[in-house]
Amino acid sequence: MALLAASRMSSLLSLMKWKHVASSFGSFLTASKHTAVQDSAQTNSSDMQFTVFYRFPYIVAARFIQRLKLYQTGLAISVIPVAAHYYNTGAIGLDTCKGVGAVSTLALVMLYIFAHFFQRVVGLAAISSNRKLVRLSHLTFFGHRNDIIAPVDDIVPLNDIDERSSVRDAFVKVRRYSTRDTLYMTLVHGHIEHAETFQQVFGVI
Repeated sequence: MALLAASRMSSLLSLMKWKHVASSFGSFLTASKHTAVQDSAQTNSSDMQFTVFYRFPYIVAARFIQRLKLYQTGLAISVIPVAAHYYNTGAIGLDTCKGVGAVSTLALVMLYIFAHFFQRVVGLAAISSNRKLVRLSHLTFFGHRNDIIAPVDDIVPLNDIDERSSVRDAFVKVRRYSTRDTLYMTLVHGHIEHAETFQQVFGVI
């Protein structure tokens, strides 16, 4: 009897222990979910409607350049060893081998310079339905779209930037008070679809 009672008591304690563990785990999941929802409410504005007020029409060409640099990298990596191999076998001369390497390297460097610049060009600017947030869309290293959502008050007016912006400038700097990162926007080739909204976000130029 004593052994039976001890066994039942042990089973009861084990069951209570597992219930406590399950309850704690459930609370952890609930807390994590709640935190995620809170963070999402503060940083994710996918549930909010945005209206485009600025558009860079050549962003598709910029995206092509972003993708092209990846293919150019692969081509350079494959062509230069092939040229070196043919040089070692005597099929081509030293000048030809150097020319292939120089042209491939120069094309790759120039492509990366252009690609790096186009990564920071604003392709779309949109404002939220409550007119408190602005979404700045630009390209990533791989040519994908990346959206930066910031409060309108975080955008530095164009006239307040150290070098005075003008509609005659090919590109103007887009800065935020909260970061040192700089984007670029073209007022010459870009299309402002709503001037009043543009002035609300970037100031009068």
